[in-house]
Amino acid sequence: MSVSKVECKAVIRGKGEVKFDIFKHLAPVTVSAILRELPINARVTIYPRAMICLLTGIKAGVEKQRFEFTKGDIAFLPANGSLCFFLANAKSQSPLNPIGKLEADLGVLAGLSAGDTMEIIQLREVSEGAQT
Repeated sequence: MSVSKVECKAVIRGKGEVKFDIFKHLAPVTVSAILRELPINARVTIYPRAMICLLTGIKAGVEKQRFEFTKGDIAFLPANGSLCFFLANAKSQSPLNPIGKLEADLGVLAGLSAGDTMEIIQLREVSEGAQT
């Protein structure tokens, strides 16, 4: 069985970058909508010790919703079209669509402050576990 993933990168001007993976099987409609909009460039919203959100303007419904997330998870909040990067284990009051996972250290994201701008770009699409 093959799991399609898309490698992406979040670039924060003057502070660094973070690589992460988006997995199509987690929320296929949502992930497709996000990929069509890349690159995404917006200011971050910070929820201290919980998550960093990026308002995208993408419209997608609830898909394979969850309310609990762990450190390093990435989810999409359909209520306002935000991409959310979890810096700690958290429970949400609103349903979120899980879409991916951060690959590396969260230090760059934890160091963000109000007014920082983040750009999300796609690096490449890979297929894991495919038979050759």
